[in-house]
Amino acid sequence: MARPSPDTSRRAPRPTRLARGARLLLAAAALGAVTSAAEPVRLDARDAPLAEHLAPGAHVGRMRFLGMLTLPSVSFDGARLSQLSDLAWDEANGVLYAVSDKGFLFHLRPVLRDGLLVGVALERALRLRGMDGEPLRDRHADAEGLALVRAGGETELLVSFERVPRIVRFRPDGRALGPLPLPARLEDPEAYAHANRMLESLCHDPDFGVLTVPEKPLAGEETGYTRLYGLAGMSWRYPVADDNRIVGLACPGDGEVLVLEGNFGSRFWRSHATLKRVRLAGAPPDSRLEPETLFALESSRGYQIDNFEGIAHHRGRRFFLVSDDNDFFLQRTLLLYVELLEQ
Repeated sequence: MARPSPDTSRRAPRPTRLARGARLLLAAAALGAVTSAAEPVRLDARDAPLAEHLAPGAHVGRMRFLGMLTLPSVSFDGARLSQLSDLAWDEANGVLYAVSDKGFLFHLRPVLRDGLLVGVALERALRLRGMDGEPLRDRHADAEGLALVRAGGETELLVSFERVPRIVRFRPDGRALGPLPLPARLEDPEAYAHANRMLESLCHDPDFGVLTVPEKPLAGEETGYTRLYGLAGMSWRYPVADDNRIVGLACPGDGEVLVLEGNFGSRFWRSHATLKRVRLAGAPPDSRLEPETLFALESSRGYQIDNFEGIAHHRGRRFFLVSDDNDFFLQRTLLLYVELLEQ
């Protein structure tokens, strides 16, 4: 429909500078209100079976299956929802944050019904930005691990990176607040097995602080062991098989650390994801930790899994896990919801 030509026969008086300023302030306030009140977009997420004939509520090891969804690879505000590498739950705001290998931060809202995961909404998609406000790019943007802390009543996100190994504090809008100091061994890029095997995971424990593990053992480590590092200066030896990668950490509290180990597509597209638990309380620094296996999912045993790389504590003994689809059409972004059982 054509827009009618303006009537120029009677022009309104030119607004004063004060009036123009008031209009700008009103426009800015309106824009802010729209942004903060924007409704999440419900994604066309599809139910995904964890295994044939395995219904929600079934047990696998010490895990109770509470639903799994395949997330669509959609674009939102210029960001593609793919290559998700880790998660963090914000109880205060009801947001499940996710970071991607391409340096994007997503605000998700899981939809639960009767305790089961039935849907996901996408609220925001943001670029991670440096302290100068510029987007992180190329090898500086390879975000892998994600953790959440509350500082002065505000939410802060901690992100660990590969290629340029570091851990950086971010605001929920993706703007960097500054790096965290690392132990000397973790600062040396030459100590890592590969540029793509650096700081894949991290979590925050109220007593032990920020914890992280290289994806593969650093050079010079004892055979069969990697090391769980605390940024406060302590570290512990953690046993790991040669064909495993440590891809995720979660800290539910009280010195309990959940370690997600995995290996994807190493042999004929076979993959596995194993969740183990260690307890740091009472474990002297540099001691050998003794992990207990909570559950193991292997594609060769019929589990329909993908490249699981991230884990986040939700509530109680419930957790979210996410897979990285590597932006490859044969893979999927899976969001898995589980409850861990003591027996």
